[in-house]
Amino acid sequence: MKIVLSVVLVAAVAVSAAGCAKEGCLGGDAKCVVPPPCPKVSFTCDEAAGAMAIEVIERGDQRPKGQNALGAVNDVVLRNSKATVVIAGLGNQNYLDPNGGSILDLTAGPGTNDAINDILQVVGVLPGDSAHYTSLELIDERPNRVAVLVKGTLDGHPDLPIATRYELAKCDPGVRVRSEIVNRSPDTQMWTLADGFYWSKREPIPFAPGPGSGYVHPSFGLSTINGVFRLFPFLAASNQGGADPAALSSASCTGPSMEGFHSDVVSSAGTKRTVVPPRGSLVFERFISVTTGSTIEPAVAAALEVRRQVVGDAVATLKGIVKRPGARSGAAEREAAVLISEGTLAMAPEKRIPWNQTAPASDGSFTLHVPTGKTYVLEVHAFGRKLIEQEVQVSGDADVGTLTLPSTGAVTFEVRDQDTDAPLEAEVFVVAADDATKDAVTGTFFGQQGTCSPWLGPPPGASPACNRLLIHQGTGTTEVPLGKFHFYAFHGPFWTLARETAEITPTSRTISLKLKALPLQPSDAVSADLHVHGAASFDSSIPDFDRVLSFAASDVEVLVATDHDVIHDYGQVVQDLGYANRMTTITGVETTGHIPWMRIPNYGFPLVIGHYNFWPLQYDATKPRNGAPFDELIEPGELFDRATAARDPVVREPLIELNHPWADSEFGRDLGYPRALALDLNKGLPASDDGTSAGMFVRSPKGGHANNSHDAQEVMNGSQNDLLLPYRTYWFWSLNVGLLKTGTANSDSHSLVDSTIGMPRNLVFAGTKAGPGFDVNRFNDAIRAGKVIGTNGPIIEATVEGATGLKSPSMEPFKPKDGAALHVKVSAAPWVAVQEIRIIVNGQVVKTIGMLPQPADPFGSSELVRYDGTLPLAPLLDGVSGDAWLVVEAGRPLLLAGDLGGVIDDTPDGVPDTTDNNGDGKVDQADVEGAGEKSGPIKNPPSPVETDPNFHFAKITDDGYPFAFTNPFIFDRDGNARYDAPGPKGGR
Repeated sequence: MKIVLSVVLVAAVAVSAAGCAKEGCLGGDAKCVVPPPCPKVSFTCDEAAGAMAIEVIERGDQRPKGQNALGAVNDVVLRNSKATVVIAGLGNQNYLDPNGGSILDLTAGPGTNDAINDILQVVGVLPGDSAHYTSLELIDERPNRVAVLVKGTLDGHPDLPIATRYELAKCDPGVRVRSEIVNRSPDTQMWTLADGFYWSKREPIPFAPGPGSGYVHPSFGLSTINGVFRLFPFLAASNQGGADPAALSSASCTGPSMEGFHSDVVSSAGTKRTVVPPRGSLVFERFISVTTGSTIEPAVAAALEVRRQVVGDAVATLKGIVKRPGARSGAAEREAAVLISEGTLAMAPEKRIPWNQTAPASDGSFTLHVPTGKTYVLEVHAFGRKLIEQEVQVSGDADVGTLTLPSTGAVTFEVRDQDTDAPLEAEVFVVAADDATKDAVTGTFFGQQGTCSPWLGPPPGASPACNRLLIHQGTGTTEVPLGKFHFYAFHGPFWTLARETAEITPTSRTISLKLKALPLQPSDAVSADLHVHGAASFDSSIPDFDRVLSFAASDVEVLVATDHDVIHDYGQVVQDLGYANRMTTITGVETTGHIPWMRIPNYGFPLVIGHYNFWPLQYDATKPRNGAPFDELIEPGELFDRATAARDPVVREPLIELNHPWADSEFGRDLGYPRALALDLNKGLPASDDGTSAGMFVRSPKGGHANNSHDAQEVMNGSQNDLLLPYRTYWFWSLNVGLLKTGTANSDSHSLVDSTIGMPRNLVFAGTKAGPGFDVNRFNDAIRAGKVIGTNGPIIEATVEGATGLKSPSMEPFKPKDGAALHVKVSAAPWVAVQEIRIIVNGQVVKTIGMLPQPADPFGSSELVRYDGTLPLAPLLDGVSGDAWLVVEAGRPLLLAGDLGGVIDDTPDGVPDTTDNNGDGKVDQADVEGAGEKSGPIKNPPSPVETDPNFHFAKITDDGYPFAFTNPFIFDRDGNARYDAPGPKGGR
């Protein structure tokens, strides 16, 4: 957002240089005090004496409640009868805030409905554009007001001072904020003094009035961000589908509009972009409201009240009723939602200006606040589709009457164990059974969060979400639009899959589905998903109840809580739901680089180190991030040192997992360290730091852990498995260059929709079981040893004859016996298609076993074994000199892919980046998509038709495909008791 000057000068307004005494902290006085914000704004209420408070958190019981709450010891709490705000203490870094002083939590009253991740002051989106506060003062003027004053500079710029005052006055339903910044440098600056709202996907969606806007915002990248700045009267958001309903808004107290941009990751709302000469300054005042409510309406009402007091806008209240004949309920936003936009029915929808949105109460009544003197179009949406439009002239308060929606059907699902008739926890998937139904029921959340057919609820939130719902204790009920649907019941990949097809009519009906456990999971293995997220993550809204229920619905035994940058403990919810005897959850974290700082050779922009999982870590509610290590501005090795210090005392060292090593960057932040370094997988690694990116990968920054000393890395990530090919290639390279890292398979699920829990999962041969006697040390040791199978359905049992007996996959080198053979057995549930088996040696497929039989009945319980055979080892190792490794894969044939370019330039780097997208049997520039692109994309196979054996699996995994892999057999062929790595070319 630090705009190139020549691009925006025509829109800029110069700020005059300081030439006289200035108020607040604009004059440079070290003892200055920023004046109270928003003096024109006031609220009245019957506020009890003592309702206003200001305190520094000193104990865990002073922390705010709620799944998003981050406040910790040394943070500051401001409170009145209407709102609570938490300001990060100095040194309590969180997310994009480099040193504290930002808003961490904001709730209505003393409530638990914190819907924000972070609100911080910025002048752009580049490193150094955010405020780095170094002093914090408390201002206690009760009973009138309490405030926090923070001062500092832009990060890394001591000549650019900034100060912000956060204030709660009596009866304020939110926080008043005033920020001041002065340009004391010799250079002219281009700034927008703004709040950065960090949403980070699957959380509140920003709403800002503007032509064709509202919830809909243009996409952008760092190089195109200047083109998406817009003026808007206010910003609003709510956590649709979250556990604790909350809505917030921000309105300027210094002008009729704000300028900025919006996405589901971040919003910027502040002053117009402005040329600020040396000694010039900017001031920005705003009121950030917070209310209880699952829609934005109460927050918009608060913003309009601020505008009424500041700029004189008149506000009208509209009332109405929404009815749906035969409705079981109507209060859920998915079943009825009302959007009001300035404009007429004759106007194209993209020309109208959305102003507000709400959902009816349980009796169907609704209220909307809008500016007066305008013509509006009132829309009623149900199940993600616009079904009613009505034009309304608004000159004052009005009743718009009764709006009647078409009927739907109420469906109750019963899911039971076929053998015992016991009720099961399960997940039901609702799939349109024909094109007519799909066309009639495909919906979205006002154009956001993707499409679902049908749309039963906001995809990031509680059940029902998108086209699926959770079944608790064998039953669940939801409204479903009319049409013909397939109803699938799922209880994990080692059970049968059940399906019933039914026509939904305006009546209530019950659908009973039965599932059968299959003898697939080896008895000495425990199933584990090592990478899951819930509402504690900054990019998830699924409540803890639904999250833990989803664990049971997928029949996963061990779950590692890896929320972003915060440790979370599901233990109490596991107990409450009665799962403690069969389920273990482990406290961990996914560290997540936010602040770009790292420099690599031959690249001009700063980077972050990507994401890592650590477990178990010690949960401590008194510490920032509940005890998670500070992960910004440091190399991985130092982060590993810090995570070791934060470990749960029951382990000597936490397990370290490298996540999605070659994922695409998001908003300029890499998600995997190897890709951030732009490693060339055609080359090996230096013995020590030689000044290259590869040298950075091997060095120990603080003399402790090396940057590449993780224990495991993800090979499979997510139910769609869409980046398997580059992850797999990177893992193979690691094994070739001597980095014996265990390959893992995790869902990385953030909701019910983005990935299904346990799809994929790990089978860990640890000699311990989930429940009260679970031994996390044995579990971690087994993972480090490579005693893991990664799978989303197929079960691979493989052994090799060693000189001292049969060997299973592990990181322990062994010498095969003379004439040794590889024995492979592959099994799967009938609905999981296993079409081929691949044997990989030193990174190359040396044998493919295809034409495997497919079960006649995908919903049956027989024909589990797809292959059982023995292969001589010597032919598999033909052409390989020296030591070797071998991996077995099973599932669908992989798409043809090629390497057409690198991360930094167009030089191939050994990583597949483009699939055969035009189907001509080769990978070349004809497969590249996107103007000006030289490579990409990697695509999954096309969505299968119903006659395809992968059809049913794809419905459970959003067009994922079956895949499983063993960890390697490590062959010490020369018998020297070590593994001599073959090198990047695999010894060929």
